[in-house]
Amino acid sequence: MRPLLCAIVASLLLVPARLAMQGQNPPRGGGQPMFRSSTALVEVDAIVHDREGRFATGLRAEDFEIFEDGKPQNIQQFYMVTHEPGGSVTSEHADATDYRARRVFVILFDEAHLANDSLMRVKEGAAAFIRDRMGPDDVGGVFVNGGMHKGRLTTDKGQLLAGVHAVKPAFDNRQALLAPFELFPRIPGERDATRIAEGARELVDALGIKACREYRAECELNGGLNQVENLIEQKARLYVRQARILADRTAQSLQTVARGLSRIPGRKTVVFLSEGFYLEDSRGLIEAIAAQAARGGTTIYSIDGRGLIGAPSPTSSVVTTERGRSTAFDTGDDGPNILTANTGGFMVRNIDDMSRAFGMIVRDTSTYYVIGYQPANSTMDGKYRKIDVKSKVAGLRVRARKGYAALALPPQESLLGGR
Repeated sequence: MRPLLCAIVASLLLVPARLAMQGQNPPRGGGQPMFRSSTALVEVDAIVHDREGRFATGLRAEDFEIFEDGKPQNIQQFYMVTHEPGGSVTSEHADATDYRARRVFVILFDEAHLANDSLMRVKEGAAAFIRDRMGPDDVGGVFVNGGMHKGRLTTDKGQLLAGVHAVKPAFDNRQALLAPFELFPRIPGERDATRIAEGARELVDALGIKACREYRAECELNGGLNQVENLIEQKARLYVRQARILADRTAQSLQTVARGLSRIPGRKTVVFLSEGFYLEDSRGLIEAIAAQAARGGTTIYSIDGRGLIGAPSPTSSVVTTERGRSTAFDTGDDGPNILTANTGGFMVRNIDDMSRAFGMIVRDTSTYYVIGYQPANSTMDGKYRKIDVKSKVAGLRVRARKGYAALALPPQESLLGGR
């Protein structure tokens, strides 16, 4: 895999930070809010909403409980970060703003899992996001074709836009692989294709009999039942083989980004642009990548490039152009769901307006609480540890990463030039 962020920080085009330090309401009891900065701490960014969906401000450490593998942990760090529309950042601690001042966005194009119309849609949305929504102190990168555009992160919007324009359609993409499922002889979906590729002969027989009963002429033209069953097996095996290759490329890209961003302290945001990918053989790997990203402070959001699904649309279907796009043959949402839910992000689906989709993510990254604790189990053994953040205040909903891989963080590199 290509290195992502080796020595990137030294080459960033950075401008002086504009930091507006404004104190929050003093904590109950008159004490100072807690702040510690240490790689021994596990930091969890928490998005807290009330019943009306508004961000809940004014909360304190004593309003939360945090559990690791079911065991309560002692909260040692707590503060709120707010990024203002003008590009400044507000926090209860100047030290915290040192490494939280610059939002870090990496736009990851999953070209092999974006049909041409989807790719055009997400490119337009990404360009609008860079032009209109990135602040003067925000740092960005465009991950395309297996690597970061120009090999670095930057504040230069021109370079970021050039990275977006450099994205090209993949020669093979997942929607093209799924299209033959609707042609004779039909395969109901990719899970059925996986079962067939693994030797489920009874399913082949059932699909062959059904195809020849419903389409007798096509069955005869293709040589009868036995030949139709052979075609079903060939179609399923070809799909699974090709889908695995595409999914492996996607996993490598995600892993490269997660490892690279773990060198930068604070919250990092990855916007994963995809239609989903084949997961049957790589669920464990995707879960491990999400756990690694969570440990490194990276939150993954996913935007489904298909836009509005299951309704009439001026753009093409997953498998045909005669109807609204659907996911009838496609179970690829599982991968993005794992990545987003396990790192504290969310999926954006059924939206044609990509500018709005990016806007939802920007708003979500603008205000959050940081909860830090030193695990009671201090051994970094590489195992997955479950995290559960709960609010003691009635009526509040908390979204945070679900766990992390207990790995030692690499040496941290500050985006503000310090070490």
